[in-house]
Amino acid sequence: MSKDLRDDAFWKITDDFIKLANKQCDKYKNGKVSTSIIFSAARFNAFMYASSAKDLSDFQKDKSKVVEFLTNEYQKKLIENLNDYEKNYKEYLDKK
Repeated sequence: MSKDLRDDAFWKITDDFIKLANKQCDKYKNGKVSTSIIFSAARFNAFMYASSAKDLSDFQKDKSKVVEFLTNEYQKKLIENLNDYEKNYKEYLDKK
């Protein structure tokens, strides 16, 4: 999805997370930062889902649907971004 189709708040939040991740890469290995981001997203999404459930029964009822939805969303976004990097590899990563 192009930037034009997303709202400014979305991009501000996204850019802030990326800036923090880049800063963390100055201190820690990239793989550790990447793994931490994945864990953090999973933890936050689990909290968001749990806090929106009416009760434990409601939480348990749709848990597999949430896993499927979020997994599919991550896969779509990962493919989208890999394709973007493939298309713009020299511009993004050209090591002069």
